[in-house]
Amino acid sequence: MKNIVSVLFSVLAMNLQAQPNSWTKINDYTGNAVSGASAFVIHDKAYLCGGYDGNSYKTSLHRYIASFDTWEKITSFPAMPRDQAIAFSIGSKGYYGSGQGLVQYTSDFWEFDTLTLAWTQKADIGGQARRAACGVAINGKGYAGLGESATGLLNDWWEYDPQNNTWSLKAYFGGTGRKLASAFVVNQNCYITCGYDGHFKKDTWKYDPLNNQWSQKASFAGSARYGAVSFTIQHGGYIALGYDTTLTYQKDLWMYSVYTDTWTKMTDFGGTARQGAIAYVLNDVAYVGLGYDNLFDVDLWKYTPDATVGIQSYAEPIPVKVLYPNPTKDRLNIQFGKTLPLVYAEITDERGVVQYSGTLSQTSTGIVSVASLKPGTYFLRLSENKHNWTSKPFIKTE
Repeated sequence: MKNIVSVLFSVLAMNLQAQPNSWTKINDYTGNAVSGASAFVIHDKAYLCGGYDGNSYKTSLHRYIASFDTWEKITSFPAMPRDQAIAFSIGSKGYYGSGQGLVQYTSDFWEFDTLTLAWTQKADIGGQARRAACGVAINGKGYAGLGESATGLLNDWWEYDPQNNTWSLKAYFGGTGRKLASAFVVNQNCYITCGYDGHFKKDTWKYDPLNNQWSQKASFAGSARYGAVSFTIQHGGYIALGYDTTLTYQKDLWMYSVYTDTWTKMTDFGGTARQGAIAYVLNDVAYVGLGYDNLFDVDLWKYTPDATVGIQSYAEPIPVKVLYPNPTKDRLNIQFGKTLPLVYAEITDERGVVQYSGTLSQTSTGIVSVASLKPGTYFLRLSENKHNWTSKPFIKTE
């Protein structure tokens, strides 16, 4: 009982000390000190798999419970030990694949069920076997591409449909083929920056999955680098750490605004400069750590954002004053903060799959029918331009 109380007070003190735009040291990772591990988030827990500790590649899978600031070891990955794999989540499932291990390049792809704690092999990632690729999830689909193969650096981009367990080739990445780039998702669009194509890179590209198009955006404002971490908090994308063109490790943190296409420097990472770290976000707080700084690291730090910095990144594109009733049986009433000429509306389920889409015209209020939906939790997404979305949760009843 004494130990449990101590843990509770420790976590409470940690939360009380957190200041906006600041880093707080938390408990170390309890697995091996590694670089090149991969992380994904499902609901209120983070999962970390793989990595390299200087002697061997890993298969261990650990789950992080933020309320107790603790890690627990669960079902190990059942295939080749590896690092530099991709990882993302769709609904209640985690996905993990590609990377380097006993063989230099692989394309196998696996699904992890958080309810049964079981791994299931799925269809191989499209294209060539690779390591150091990018992987993200958008609107119920997975995306993977770039990286390094046996024939060189890649710039292909693939979409995974978990319903059909199939990969399809999409538009090629707009920049050069590269490895160790960084990717984040904001407003259902993917942004990729940095990496290495024989030179250190800092160009930034946006992928729009609705139109299957790449467009170039403002270059990363820090030094050109590879091996940086990336994460998203609300409507801001973040890049931190990495190994740069000066041949040194870095510890700076930058936030990208999708609305102003600008980068803003934030508070430097609280630990040592490094590359090959991991990052994940729980309840709008980022967790960053592990990696390599001439030694393999085991420390973890949490970053609390400041919503007053780069406020354009956090402002809602569509001002929703009231969404009612919630829970609802047959319809949602939406009261906007101003009269809008045209609003695009979508309803997605917890997996991110679109269940409804339509438009609302010339109004300060709107009504969306939800009578045909099954009972459950959904998200109403609203936009004036199909790019910058406001998302509001609601519950559909019988």
